Amino acid sequence: MARPTPMCKQHSDRPGAVLGVIPARRHSSRFPGKHLTPLLGKPMIAYAIEAALQSVLVDRLVISSDDPELARLARDYGVEFVERPSELAQDTSAFEDSLRQVCDTLLERDRYQPELILAMQANVPIRKEGQADELIRRFEELPAATALCTAQHIRLRPEWAKVLVDDATGECSPYSLVDRGFRQQDHPPLFLLDGAICGVRRETLCATRGNLATHAWLGDHLHLLVQDDPMYSLEIDYPNQVSLAEYYLDRLSDQESIRAQTLSLPPGA
Repeated sequence: MARPTPMCKQHSDRPGAVLGVIPARRHSSRFPGKHLTPLLGKPMIAYAIEAALQSVLVDRLVISSDDPELARLARDYGVEFVERPSELAQDTSAFEDSLRQVCDTLLERDRYQPELILAMQANVPIRKEGQADELIRRFEELPAATALCTAQHIRLRPEWAKVLVDDATGECSPYSLVDRGFRQQDHPPLFLLDGAICGVRRETLCATRGNLATHAWLGDHLHLLVQDDPMYSLEIDYPNQVSLAEYYLDRLSDQESIRAQTLSLPPGA
């Protein structure tokens, strides 16, 4: 069955805006309730909300979800909530269709049409300060870019991976049939979109309607903003990743405390 794809309208009296969207589907087969899971006493999604609210260039922020608990949390933060229909909240639902549905809802209701949509996944709790605005400004520097996304450098190669051909004995075969050698230097660098921040032009999101190819919704001219620390690419999909996220958050808190203490010292101290 084809995925339902919301329509993007092409008219409005409000051009040039930047819309922030935090998609957060209620049910997760791998980690039920993950968006409300506490990280150092705060719901996981709260970190994404606070990072988005810190942006000076995002002029409207929306949580897209089918979860009434997240609707209440959105009200607590003073953030808009757009209810996602059940057909767009399934395990098989396309991430980008939730963005289109938000755009359609705001256009129909408020005649609001952004130029850019900035998606920030709710299960990525750690973001670099100021990175959302940095990414938005790069759209001005790269007018031909259809999308700009944060990404992480992959150090483990898929060419090295194996697939099991016999579960009982553990016999395996190469995942990739292309053999470029085992040395890292023999391979081009690879990068993986990390879900921290992904910006796309509205016209690109609309033009790719119905195209189910991987990342087709990002258009033909995707540019990457590569992270300089793996903690900014931590996407929590399993319960055993929570402790790692809390470790990183603790580390950041310690760094902030040290910086604040340094700034408070008198000159020459």
